[in-house]
Amino acid sequence: MSTIDDILTQIPIKQLAGQVGASQPATKTAVKQAITSLLGGMSANTADGGAAALTAAVASHAGGATSLADVDTADGAKIVKKVLGASPTAAAAAVADKTGTNSDLLAKILPIVAPMILTYLASKMTGGSAGKTAVAGGIGGLLGNILGGQASGASDGGGIADILGGLLGGGVPAGNSAANSGGLSGILNSIF
Repeated sequence: MSTIDDILTQIPIKQLAGQVGASQPATKTAVKQAITSLLGGMSANTADGGAAALTAAVASHAGGATSLADVDTADGAKIVKKVLGASPTAAAAAVADKTGTNSDLLAKILPIVAPMILTYLASKMTGGSAGKTAVAGGIGGLLGNILGGQASGASDGGGIADILGGLLGGGVPAGNSAANSGGLSGILNSIF
């Protein structure tokens, strides 16, 4: 099971679908797109020198939101803004444009999922075999493990982290032609 699927299994899709007023399949699709986008943005921010800030944010969410009742959506909106460089509405519109996912649904889901992802990352940083492996490489190592080795500080300019995060708030490595040839649209085209 991929880490994205692991995070997905920890989110009560049926309950979330009821909360956001959407079908379960549409909610699951939107949650998966939100997870992918947020992890990509976090990875890019880490590669662009934001590891300390992300590590602090992850640490502040240790033992945090593990259920929908625990989620602070105002905090989630701040996380989305910091990670993706845009409000949940703007980030959702950009992702929806490339994936066909409902942008209104994504805008509702991004601030709900964001704190849950930080809580998940905190649990991996502090325990379990995956956490012990990731701690050796810090948050960049953890995200690299999650995204298949594409999130380390020494990026080759072609991973999901560079592509997505670069235009959504992280830095874009020099020579990343996908990022340089179409802005946010070019980046999202490369990922999705």
